[in-house]
Amino acid sequence: MKKKNKNILILAPHPDDEVVGTCAIIKKGMELGQHFYIFFLTNGVIPREEMWFFEKKKYSRKLNIRLSEMKKAVKYLGIKKYYLQNIPSRSLKMHIVKTINKIKFIIQAHNITTIFTPAYEGGHQDHDVSNFIASKFIKQLNVYEFAEYNNFGGKSVSNTFIGADINEEILILNDKEISYKKKMLNIYKSETKNLGHIKVVREALRKLKSYDYSQRPHKGKLFYERFNLFSWHPRVDGTSPEIVCEILKNTRFNNVFKAN
Repeated sequence: MKKKNKNILILAPHPDDEVVGTCAIIKKGMELGQHFYIFFLTNGVIPREEMWFFEKKKYSRKLNIRLSEMKKAVKYLGIKKYYLQNIPSRSLKMHIVKTINKIKFIIQAHNITTIFTPAYEGGHQDHDVSNFIASKFIKQLNVYEFAEYNNFGGKSVSNTFIGADINEEILILNDKEISYKKKMLNIYKSETKNLGHIKVVREALRKLKSYDYSQRPHKGKLFYERFNLFSWHPRVDGTSPEIVCEILKNTRFNNVFKAN
């Protein structure tokens, strides 16, 4: 990451994405004198109505645990300023314009020069929506995407983009960085079952590619579709990617992207 990217805003669809995708990148960037800010686009907890009936009464406790983990992770990362949009996971697609307006405010408040967002790879619907949102700032700022995880070719991979790109910046983690990232991931104990597949060996960054958001990120099952036969289970996102794509295709704006 070049030094000219001085003030960087990370779009984290959920508390944990800042660690999964950019933990070591943040550390390297800080050594270059870069300043990082995080905007957590959702609170990372599924809506109360999607929980098992016997879990619904524990919603507030689950949310407090996730937000406590988030605060601890931000502190350990050394990031002094972050923002939270307190909406449930899987709901970002319904708050696109509101989210863009909040990003505009953050850009202006901190003289943001660069945005980082998860790649459009089908890892989670909120990740893909975040990528779409970030693309709306590409004329004003440097916009990069980072790989988290995908199921391209029917194989689960982490921190690796779909399709090689000569412009990728690949950070191979050394022993110290691996230990650091494992420690950071361990902060999110409430997500242990969901993060167990992450391979802590590398991180990847590149300039945001041009995507057709009316089409699914890749052919075959997306990562969040892998267990769609069990969509009745709260841990399984039963949302069809075609529904997400349709929302992105039909979302309209009134010139809200220009950063003054």
